[in-house]
Amino acid sequence: MTLLEHAERRRVNALEVIGYDNLDVNEQFFTPLKVAQIMADILVADSSNLEEVRLLDPGAGTGILTVAVIDRLKQCSPNADIKVVVVEKDPLLLEALEETLSDTALAYEGVSYEIVNDNFLYWATESDTLFGDPGSVREFDLVIQNPPYSKLSAQGVENQHLKKCGITTPNIYAAFMALGNKLLAKGGVMVSITPRSWMNGTYFSKFRNDLFRESYLSAIHTFESRRDVFKDTGVLQESVVTALTKSGVVPSEVAISSSKSQAHDIATRRVPYSSVLVNGVVFVPATDDDVSAVEWISRASCQLEDLKIKVSTGRVVDFRTRKRLVDIEGQNTVPMVYPANFQPGKLTHPTPNPKKPQYYKSDDINLDKNLVPPGIYVLVKRFSAKEERRRITAAIWDSTSSAAFDNKTNFFHIGGEGIPPKIAEGLCKWLNSKRVDSFFRVFSGHTQVNATDLRMMPYPTLEQLEKIAETDADADDSVEMVMD
Repeated sequence: MTLLEHAERRRVNALEVIGYDNLDVNEQFFTPLKVAQIMADILVADSSNLEEVRLLDPGAGTGILTVAVIDRLKQCSPNADIKVVVVEKDPLLLEALEETLSDTALAYEGVSYEIVNDNFLYWATESDTLFGDPGSVREFDLVIQNPPYSKLSAQGVENQHLKKCGITTPNIYAAFMALGNKLLAKGGVMVSITPRSWMNGTYFSKFRNDLFRESYLSAIHTFESRRDVFKDTGVLQESVVTALTKSGVVPSEVAISSSKSQAHDIATRRVPYSSVLVNGVVFVPATDDDVSAVEWISRASCQLEDLKIKVSTGRVVDFRTRKRLVDIEGQNTVPMVYPANFQPGKLTHPTPNPKKPQYYKSDDINLDKNLVPPGIYVLVKRFSAKEERRRITAAIWDSTSSAAFDNKTNFFHIGGEGIPPKIAEGLCKWLNSKRVDSFFRVFSGHTQVNATDLRMMPYPTLEQLEKIAETDADADDSVEMVMD
């Protein structure tokens, strides 16, 4: 067996020791061999004829990422001195990690390593690591990481510590990225595999701004299948590999690659940097069609706030309001609308053979904050996945009575009330068009259509929405005719 194959065996053994049902406790979803090699190839793409390399692997697990990088570095720069620091807080993994690094140091001349048994969030912010005197601060030429994915509690000890150190982010993986970026030497490169959710949305806006103040995106790799990347651990996050280079000089292009699962049928292309980072949001145009989708959507010149339209998440969480949900229409009841009520372009209520109660009973319909007043609203299903035929599914709700919208829907409104009929019809067609769906797939990596994402998307003017509504054609043709 090769070094990498031994490292892969230790990874699988560690998963079995921890127990597959316990992996989410510390978010220990170790990197599979093929994915580690993809990440190493991206990290070491421009590392030939090096004399010395300082490599950092935060949250190293059993060390497979470190081995993959060293193996790749020695192919490019066989005489390089490689000084490795790995940080791992789980004491149960230290023996396997030591075996992996010891074998690697024996196999390759010029490799030395240091294992740090500590929480990276604290180790990285120690005075002699990150915030010491300029001459004593550690810096690394290369950082490779598969960080834990769990959220940071707003009042938690880790989050409060990070804020004191100037790190603001809602998730541990983003904190690892922020700290790894700060530990890079000028010109250094960091490669991370993370959920794609940090690339857009307001929750990560400060994190993105801070990240791109010091570095630029140099490469992105995506996987067509969510299921296969970490298939032996059951992770369904849409994972993305990103490379950041610490430099104030932004390149003209970014390398974008993709594969069907782990390392099968990798396709690589270069796209303009301006098509990847747009107004502080990261797009991933992996194909020519993706680039076209981003370019085409620029024809829409408005944001929702320009149109005086808002989008909110449905107010009724069904499991919290079970006593108010009833099967039969009666006194003080209003329609209860779920994603199951969606039909192509419209909502059907009550739905045939319903699995959930179709009515909401209120003590005072006029004062109940869970309800919306009579009117026309455009609703969008919240939950979708990249494998589905459509990411965005919109439909119109038109009622002379108040209504209750399930929390698994988003609804467009004006000041909490309905939208004029033509505007609603045009907006529904716009959202249901292939053009917008294609754009959303490039724009969003979430497994749901968040109200925040819908707010950040571009929209036509009110006049264009009315023309789209007036066009006697389906959504795709109507949008094409008005926007071309």
